[in-house]
This record gives sequence, C-alpha cells and structure tokens, in this order.
Amino acid sequence: MAWERQLESDNSEPEGYGVTMRDTLRWIEVLALFLALFLSPRLHGDTTSSTTRLPELIQVLRTNLDLGSAEFEAQASQALIERFGARPVQEVSSTGFTNNPAPDLIARRERLDGGILYLRMGRVDLGLPTALRAALTDATWNTNASGLVLDLRFASGDSLPAAGETASLFSDRTEAILHWGSNSIAGSGAQRLWSLPMAVLVNNRTQGAAEALAAVLRQETGSPLVGQSTAGRHGVFREVGLGDGTRLQVPAGRIRLGDGSILAAGPIPPDIRIPVPENTERGFIKNPIAVLKPNGTNGISGAMGSPPLPRRKVTEADLVRAQRSEANDSTNETHTVEKAAVPVRLADPVLARAADLVRGLSAFQKAR
Repeated sequence: MAWERQLESDNSEPEGYGVTMRDTLRWIEVLALFLALFLSPRLHGDTTSSTTRLPELIQVLRTNLDLGSAEFEAQASQALIERFGARPVQEVSSTGFTNNPAPDLIARRERLDGGILYLRMGRVDLGLPTALRAALTDATWNTNASGLVLDLRFASGDSLPAAGETASLFSDRTEAILHWGSNSIAGSGAQRLWSLPMAVLVNNRTQGAAEALAAVLRQETGSPLVGQSTAGRHGVFREVGLGDGTRLQVPAGRIRLGDGSILAAGPIPPDIRIPVPENTERGFIKNPIAVLKPNGTNGISGAMGSPPLPRRKVTEADLVRAQRSEANDSTNETHTVEKAAVPVRLADPVLARAADLVRGLSAFQKAR
C-alpha cells in the first residue's frame, strides 16, 4: 500500500526537523483522538463542530509538524486506520488465501491420558464444522472418550458462519447462539454432537472468527478459556476499496451472543490465565507431549532448545489409571483404541492444566 511503502522507505529524520519521529507519532495519535472526538457529535446529529473545526485542525497539525504532504498523509492514514479498528486486506492468491500456505482446519489431534481428546484448530473457516464432526464421530479414535480440549491458540479466520456452525455442534440451544448484522446461527438442540466436559485454549494470537468461536463455546457449554487474552480483533467488518487500490476491512458492527449480550471490543480474557512466552508456546504447539521412557528419562527436550524438562515419577495414581484404561478397552469388542506403550506427560503447561481440568470435570460428571 502506498502509505505503508512511504513509511517503510523513510527510516531517517531529515535535517532541520523541529521534532523527532517519536514526537511526530505522538502528534499523529493526538490527531486521531481529536478526530474521534469531533466525529462523535456528528453521530448524535450535531455536525457543526466537526465540519468547522476538522479542516482547521488538520491544517494546524500539517503546518506545525513540519512534515511533507506525502509523509503527513501517510502517517495520518495509518493513525486513522489503527484508531478506528480498520485493517488492510492482505493480498490473496488465486486459491483465496494469503501467499503463505493456509493452515489446516484441524492441524493436530491426539488422545491423551484418561481418554481426553485433543484437537488443535488451524483456522476457523468454511469446512471446519464438517471436519470437526468427522473427527469427533471417528469411533477408532473417540471410543471411551471422557472429555475434549479444543486448542484455538494461533488460530485465526474471518468466517463468522463457520464459527457459529462449529459452536452449534456443542450447543443444545434451539435459538440463535451467534448474531452478526442480520445473520445468526442456531444451536443443534437435541442433535448436538458433544456433551462431555470441554476446555478451550486461547492466546494473544487467537483472533477474528476464532475469538468469536471461543466466546460462544464458553457461553453455550460453560467451557473455560485457558491460556492468555485473545488478540481482540473480532467483530463484523465490511470490505471497502480506496482510490489507490488498497482494500480495507472497516468495522461495521459488533458480535452478539446467544443471550443477546454484545461481545465487547478488545481482547477476551481467559478464565484460567497461564502466561507463556510466544516463542516457547509455538514450540509446545509443535510438540506438546513428552514421553517417559522405561528408564525414566524424557523422550524430548524442552521447547525451543531449552533444557530437558524435570523427570516425573510414575505414581500409584498413574498405575490405577492405566489399569482402568486397560479394563475399559478389554470390554470393547467392536472398536480397539490404541493404548500408549509408556506413560505420557504433557510438556505444554496450558494443555496440561486444561487436560487436568477436563479430567476432573469428567470424574465429577460420572459421580453425579
């Protein structure tokens, strides 16, 4: 985009500037705030102040910032876009995705200790509800399952229909569970696919439709969000074009949940916060499991080249769980679920906490 290229090409401050670049950006932020203040009366029917003061304000800032016309417009454009929540549309290839390969809808699936199923979503897009239904109805994988962990860390997507249809698989509500604009998605009622305990993993790279999905699942199923606050880039957007060919997604409304409440702008906080550095978490995403070998040593090192994780002793509780799992598997004559040859410990602290939580909820549900 023109204004982005202009900013990238100007990395030094010309001689004679009366202000530093940092001061310049601070002035631009002031401009954005003033624009917000002057536009608010217009929304309430009072256009006098916005039409008489805005041109004067722009001229004063343009003159006193001592910036060239092109640079002023470039920085002002960037400030306005960021201030009002618009976002540039990334260039797409003929396949409809960015130049980088699109992540899989379901990027990973594992069966954890105690019958906990683990599914990591790559993106929330059309096709995800079908892929998720196929995974959760796969009897060779889900037999004797006791709970589910859905991982939305680093997941994105712009498809609110996909978010709503995915959430509907878990909702017994017959009314709408997600509203945006004039559109809505209803729950599955008695036909819901999953009713066992569940937890949802999120972090500050969970964005867009993935944030909407996390919020709906929390409300409809009571599933806790575990991890870190989301990116805060959810909402209803309208795509518009500028004269230079740039296309923007402009905020056009908020998302509403099944109870009619509005999903407030900004990051969605987790119910259980577990801070993990992003690089470390990316390593856990690639390999969340550490295997305890028969000699008691870990099969993998810590993520991102960190030292090996502390060894955990196999306890009596581990043996009891293994015996129960073996007994359950032996009673199933139709389907056979592959058993882990050795005890498994989760190196990923977020996934480990969520799995423990789901395991506890499952035990409580059975006791009732």
